[in-house]
Amino acid sequence: MTKLMNKIIMINNRRTSMRLCLKEWDALYEVCKIEHISKNHLIEMIEAQKENTLGLTYSTRLFLMSYFREAASEEGHKKAGHGLSANYGAIDNVLKKIYDDYMQNNKASN
Repeated sequence: MTKLMNKIIMINNRRTSMRLCLKEWDALYEVCKIEHISKNHLIEMIEAQKENTLGLTYSTRLFLMSYFREAASEEGHKKAGHGLSANYGAIDNVLKKIYDDYMQNNKASN
């Protein structure tokens, strides 16, 4: 739901492009900051480990989801209010934030 952004990256001494949504790029940069690694080096590592049948963009998305999922804790879920409401309030809050970010990004690009 957020704007897709195509970026040229250098991996293994070659130029290639990758198309991710803004939130995915933000998540990639956040991992790089946490792990003290450059974006290009991280993507080189993803490429070296991925299955040949999977594309680099898909593998990067899968890595990001797995990275943050492994970092999730019971304490973090409780703090975010996950699983506490029969009316799915935490899910509604996440979906609302995604929509609000989408609307904000579309206003900025118009």
